[in-house]
Amino acid sequence: MSTFDSTLLNDVREVNLSYLMLAQRLLRENLAAGMFRLGFDADVAEIILNLSPAQIVRLASSNSVLCAFRLNDAQLLNSLTHEVLGGVLQQAHSTILMARQETVSA
Repeated sequence: MSTFDSTLLNDVREVNLSYLMLAQRLLRENLAAGMFRLGFDADVAEIILNLSPAQIVRLASSNSVLCAFRLNDAQLLNSLTHEVLGGVLQQAHSTILMARQETVSA
């Protein structure tokens, strides 16, 4: 394995660990809001909430990125990257689009 591959795998594992720790924190602070922000259903949220630190580290050690990039909708990406609506209205529009995306994929 090259140094580049090794560095890349370490970066993936670091992203996984950060994501899992953030997910647990979001869910603990506000379950409903955390589930919405993360795109989790109740079963996944419960599993993430119940992971021990050792389980989180073990899961984070995967060589695959565990989090999904939910911004795979061109309309949503355009709304986030262009100053079409501006400010609070742009944020509200993006939130609506993300909520719609979750119900379509569920």
